[in-house]
Amino acid sequence: MAKRVATVLVAAAMGAATLATTPAYADDGSSRLSPPDRPTGQFTQPSPSGQSARKDFGKKHYVPDPRILSVHVSPDPVVVKRRGSVQVTATVRTKDVRSVSIEVWEPSGRRHHEQHRFGKQSGEHDRHDGKARYGTASRSWTFTSGHTTGQWKVHVEAIGLDGKRLTADRGFQVKQDRWRPKPPKGPKATRIVGFDATPEPVRRGHKLKLRGKLQVARCYADWYYRDWNSYVSVHHGSGSCHDGRSYWHDWNRLSHQDIDVYFQASGSRVWKRVGTLKSNSDGGFYGKVRATRSGTWAVKFDGARGLKGSQAQDYVKVVR
Repeated sequence: MAKRVATVLVAAAMGAATLATTPAYADDGSSRLSPPDRPTGQFTQPSPSGQSARKDFGKKHYVPDPRILSVHVSPDPVVVKRRGSVQVTATVRTKDVRSVSIEVWEPSGRRHHEQHRFGKQSGEHDRHDGKARYGTASRSWTFTSGHTTGQWKVHVEAIGLDGKRLTADRGFQVKQDRWRPKPPKGPKATRIVGFDATPEPVRRGHKLKLRGKLQVARCYADWYYRDWNSYVSVHHGSGSCHDGRSYWHDWNRLSHQDIDVYFQASGSRVWKRVGTLKSNSDGGFYGKVRATRSGTWAVKFDGARGLKGSQAQDYVKVVR
């Protein structure tokens, strides 16, 4: 009996030793691993909260794209009366721009003394809210009869949000109503453009296609003449008439006019009338003729009331 009691005591002692050497994580699974103690005196930066991290994650930063989108001048052309004045306004549209300056330059290329600058102070406007910034600004000048006529220019300079320097120009015409060119002598000029006889060469007995356009001038010097049959009606609203051109220019269609067709055979000095074509609403004309000999084909507009005549020609070789 005493021997059995001793055996039980030995087994109990061995069990206690085993429990003492078993690690904490080998328990029944309900225990948790505790973090080690931090060394004394060491500073640890606190990590951001999960909400702030999610907010910053995937956020794209906007990159400024500075541009001068447009420069518009109104009115254009500027027509100044003898004792009057005209206000000219330049409007500038920009994107991602910190500051802008506007100047007006004379026809000689010099800066006009009435310069205008505008913009926003750098500093607070260097920052942006992550979106494109669009802006519009305008400046005006007053023109009188004392200003030089000719091609003026609005010059724009801008500084982008990224410090980039941008420039843009826009020209406009200045005219004076009191000035008139010397009246043109004779009728208005006309011309035939694009005249062509095809195909080239052509087989004998085959037909040729004749086509071209009849046009009339609408500007003399820098003044626009509204009436095709007269040069006394002056209208200064056209921007395509330029100063200093003391001749007819700037051509437009001349419709519903008769155009005669002529042929001169190679080696001959005689022109033979073949037929008549008529210009359509676009000024164009078209017709067909039969080719029998090599020679020159011509179309001729004899002119009309207030309109000068014009002509054009084309050589075509006939082969067998």
